[in-house]
Amino acid sequence: MATKIDIVGLGDSLTYGYPYGPEASWLHLVAQRTGLVVENRGVNGETTGEMLARFHEDVLRLEPRAVIIMGGTNDAWAGVEVSRVRENVRVMVEKAREGGIAPVIALPPPLCRADAGVPLLFLTEMASLLESYREAYRELTAKEGLMLLDFYTPLVDPATGWGRGEYFVDDAHPNRRGYQVMAEAVLGKLLNLLQGLF
Repeated sequence: MATKIDIVGLGDSLTYGYPYGPEASWLHLVAQRTGLVVENRGVNGETTGEMLARFHEDVLRLEPRAVIIMGGTNDAWAGVEVSRVRENVRVMVEKAREGGIAPVIALPPPLCRADAGVPLLFLTEMASLLESYREAYRELTAKEGLMLLDFYTPLVDPATGWGRGEYFVDDAHPNRRGYQVMAEAVLGKLLNLLQGLF
């Protein structure tokens, strides 16, 4: 009999563990600390629309107990409307529930002014759009009674609103220390997560 998967992480490079690989990801670190069986389905560069398109293959087919959905950073890069991103995530939540899988929504990390060649004006516009997505996720979780994981607050400098430089390798991606902080955010909620989901 196949081992039951506890959690699928569905997302983009921030779930995958870029630039290091899945072994550095917050998902892998959580599995190491807890013994939970996890499946990393983060794909570099993907939008929430692309995540939705593979939801059956990468989530429903695997029949995990829970799915942690985190997307939006690439949508913000592409300038996707908030309503479209919210609807993509809402449909994923609906599909998960129909499949008997507990959906969890995660707030994407902040962007970081890392001087990696991205114009500040564009980065500022992207950060504003990303915050609008987070607000939509907060509203959706409240409305649907979902668990919310906050990867934003632990990595942001509250004085500036930008990501804390010591946790990032570039404008958008955490370094190894940043992924460890993200793992701690999950572990801090894990008891509630397990009680609520399993």
